[in-house]
Amino acid sequence: MVSYLNKGKSFLKSLIFTGNWNYENMQGSGFRLLLEDINKANDLNIDEKQIAKQSEYFNTHPFLVTFILGVWFKEFLKEGQPDYFKKVYSSALAALGDSFFWHSLRPISFIIAALFGLINPIFGVILYLLIFNFFHFSFLYIGFDMGFFMGKEVISWFNRIKFNKWSGYADFITAFLLGLLLSLGLKKYGLETINYYFTATCFLLVGFVIAKKLDVLFSLILVVLACFVMLVTKGG
Repeated sequence: MVSYLNKGKSFLKSLIFTGNWNYENMQGSGFRLLLEDINKANDLNIDEKQIAKQSEYFNTHPFLVTFILGVWFKEFLKEGQPDYFKKVYSSALAALGDSFFWHSLRPISFIIAALFGLINPIFGVILYLLIFNFFHFSFLYIGFDMGFFMGKEVISWFNRIKFNKWSGYADFITAFLLGLLLSLGLKKYGLETINYYFTATCFLLVGFVIAKKLDVLFSLILVVLACFVMLVTKGG
């Protein structure tokens, strides 16, 4: 049975496991490094040749890699098919992770930080780091335990928390907060006319539509550009 006494050390190393990312084996070198660390820290005595083999091509979302590590050890120790599930879950978790962490979590973290940044810019930056890294660190930290405990059935945990829907929820909230940010921004800078509030409302409604069709970050860029044009026009 794997001891979790050294999980903190493995967690810290998982933060930099993409340090040797390359076009030949992508994240394979980092995955092997993490396997070696856990193998030695827990005295599993897995053959070095078996570990070395894991430096082959491997690519997944870096924030979910510890789930795959847990599954690999679980299936290896029960004489299952660790390499098969490593391949399956690397693709599945790459798609899930990209959708939530890159597409949705970054924009919603930015919008929330920008809202509080209207009060204090430094606090806004700190809040962004706290929100984004809360999810980042949490998934990395619990990943090995969940993967090792559930093995090849770990995908059922993601289904249970409806992780595939988190991106949609985040996009919806981001679109709403985008309109709120725009309205508060207009008010703060003295643009309190009915025309500007009407425009802000339109942007909010467009945000809801765009959130379902395009990347939310792209819609944010459009709004920022439009506001810039309005400010220049009013200043002129």
